[in-house]
Amino acid sequence: MARLAPKTDVLRALFARSGNQCAFPGCTQSLINDKNKFIAQVCHIEAASEGGERYNPEGNDEHRRSYENLLILCYPHHIETDDLKEYPADRLQQIKRDHEQLFLKSDFKIDESELTKLSYEMEKYWSDIDRLNKLDHIFADSGLAMDVNGENSFFEVIASAYDSVNGIESLLELFHKSDEELKADFEALLVKKGVSPELFSDIPYYANPFENRNWESHNLGTPNWLQRLRIDLVHIEVKFLEEYLKTHSDDLHAKAKFEKAKKELKEYAETAMHVD
Repeated sequence: MARLAPKTDVLRALFARSGNQCAFPGCTQSLINDKNKFIAQVCHIEAASEGGERYNPEGNDEHRRSYENLLILCYPHHIETDDLKEYPADRLQQIKRDHEQLFLKSDFKIDESELTKLSYEMEKYWSDIDRLNKLDHIFADSGLAMDVNGENSFFEVIASAYDSVNGIESLLELFHKSDEELKADFEALLVKKGVSPELFSDIPYYANPFENRNWESHNLGTPNWLQRLRIDLVHIEVKFLEEYLKTHSDDLHAKAKFEKAKKELKEYAETAMHVD
C-alpha cells in the first residue's frame, strides 16, 4: 500500500510545538526560512513503508502518519538518524518529547498554504515513485525493471553511483580488450577458410578497420569521461559533507569521509588533466 501523507492538523500541531527548530538535541536550524519556505523534513520514527528505517510490520498506515510517529528534522539530522543502531524508535520518541517540552507554549505558526503544500507535495511524489517503479513500470512483469528506492539516504545513493562508475569502467575495459583482439580473431577466421592473412599486408594500419579499432574512444574518450565523473562525485561529497558537519561536528564517521573526500578533490584539482 502507498504511504499516506500526514494530515494537515497533524502538521499544524508539529509546527506549533517545534519552536521553528530542528528537533535534534542542540540543533537550532530553522524549519521555515525568512522567505517562508520549508527547508527541513517531516520524518517518520517508524518508517512509512516497508524497507524504511525502523519499519514496524505490526503497525498500520494511520499510526505511521500520526502525530506520535512524526518529528521535524533538518536534512543532515534526518540523515544521521538513519543509523538504526544509534537511533532506534524509542530514542527518537524521547528526542521528540524532549524537544516539544521546550516549546509547549510556543505560538509558532506556519503559513496554511505552505502547510497544505507540504502535506501532499513530497509525499505524493515519493508515493508516485514507489507506484511507478513497483506497480506501473512498463516492464513490471518481466523482472527487468531497475530499482528506484526513494527511501535510500544520500550516502547509499552516492555509494551506488561510485559502484556504477566502476561497473561502467569494467565494461569499457572488456570492449577495449575485444577490439584489441579483433584483428587476430579476423586473421584466425581467414585461416579457417584457407585465406592467408598476408593478402592484406599491403594495407596500411590506418586504413585497416581491424587495426586499433576505436582507438580514440578507448584511449582518450573513456578515461576523460570517467575521470570527469569521478571528480564530480567527489565534489558532490565535499559539498554535502561540508554542510552536514556544520550540525554534526561529533560524527566521526562523516568527518573521516569528509577528510578523505577533501584530500581526493585537492589531488584532482592539482593533477587532473585530459588525456590527449
